[in-house]
Amino acid sequence: MKAAVYYETGAPDVLRYEDVPDPVPGPGDVLIDVEAISIEGGDTLNRAGGEMPATPHVVGYQCAGTVVEVGSGVTDREPGQRVVATMPW
Repeated sequence: MKAAVYYETGAPDVLRYEDVPDPVPGPGDVLIDVEAISIEGGDTLNRAGGEMPATPHVVGYQCAGTVVEVGSGVTDREPGQRVVATMPW
């Protein structure tokens, strides 16, 4: 999949648009085919010098799209459902 990512914090020029591995949902997770993201103040502050929980760090902690797969234990979402999500990262 394509994603806006960065490998180190800093000025806007640290951002890259790259192929990254497709995610796989674990227990309790929902995999979303993302159709839109919102880059918020938290994204820009984090890029400027915040915590990086993974490298590369994928930008856009708020998104909207369609559920394509659910992990074990998920009972309140199903594939094909349209969703909006706010995630910690």
